[in-house]
Amino acid sequence: MPGKRVVSTTAESRIWKRGRLRVFLSHISDAKGEVARLKDGLDALGASCFIAHENIQPTKEWQEEIENALATMDAFVAILTDGFHNSEWTDQGVGYALARGIPIIAVRLGQDPYGFIGRAQALSCDWQDAPLDIVKLLIAHSAMVDGYIGAIRECNNFDSGNALATLLPLIAVPSVEQIRRIVEGYNSGTQARGAYGFNGDQPSKHGPGLLHYLNKWSAQQYRLSRDGEIEELFL
Repeated sequence: MPGKRVVSTTAESRIWKRGRLRVFLSHISDAKGEVARLKDGLDALGASCFIAHENIQPTKEWQEEIENALATMDAFVAILTDGFHNSEWTDQGVGYALARGIPIIAVRLGQDPYGFIGRAQALSCDWQDAPLDIVKLLIAHSAMVDGYIGAIRECNNFDSGNALATLLPLIAVPSVEQIRRIVEGYNSGTQARGAYGFNGDQPSKHGPGLLHYLNKWSAQQYRLSRDGEIEELFL
């Protein structure tokens, strides 16, 4: 069982994006291309991901950096491709996550969960659907919601906006501050505002839109203004 590792704020800021759920992606080297694309997909949905071959700077001792990431991660995702169990590094990462008691997701992409990891949440999907399916399991975490709100503000196309909108019904009850930031992100003029999943213009295909969920989450009621922004309704 790992002891409490002291990680400097400098190392944390080097490894992780601020204000996002910290997700360690464990994989074998043969899958590094697919995992790099998976990381990009998760980043677009608001997670901050660590993958060893991409995140470690050449001047840093690679094992120390991995241990820093393991000690400060919020969630561990095992990418179970063929040969995952043959790597001592991946199994050690699983053991570290189990000892810390953080959420673990096992993604079946060629190999079934085994041993202790067999008790983790298991996800069967393909590479294309993996980012959204993983975040669906993590969105209950407040830090994932914070990262999601940041992704709304950074959204740069309608398809990404519609993908983000599919997570709206899975968010339980955001805090008052999170709701304020969601409204602010929507009103900021990003492409999320033009996505049907957020504006609710095609409810049969993309859902009822953000306004519906705001009025469900909060005692405060909201409406669309004439210029299409969301505003508080003062009674």
